[in-house]
Amino acid sequence: MPRTAFSIALALTLATSAAAAQARSAFAEDVAFFERVSLGTVEITPIGVVRDQRCADPRFCFRTNDMRISVILHDRRIPREVVLPLGQAVEIPGGYLLLRDPGTRPRQRGALRLTDYALDIEFIARPQNERGF
Repeated sequence: MPRTAFSIALALTLATSAAAAQARSAFAEDVAFFERVSLGTVEITPIGVVRDQRCADPRFCFRTNDMRISVILHDRRIPREVVLPLGQAVEIPGGYLLLRDPGTRPRQRGALRLTDYALDIEFIARPQNERGF
């Protein structure tokens, strides 16, 4: 095989491998509620805050520091709701979803408007040798 043909074949192989790896895991920043986003091989739409009990000042907080959002997972068969706790990976078909950051600071009193959130959500692909549902 001539050197240039080998270089081209190698470049195509590496590009294909990189594209496949990128398609497996993905990260989306500043996602708004009711915005449909593609993350790797899945599509989701955040639809609401289930709980936002984050502590505005940890020195005076005596409750659990908890934040959860609800997203619709657009599956080929049937869409379904998945609840994502802040910082905890949730297993879905093909991998895991992780709410990394809600994009807002916690408040001492009152609720935040959904438009105030700018969600950072990650899809982590399951390794090929790991079995899941």
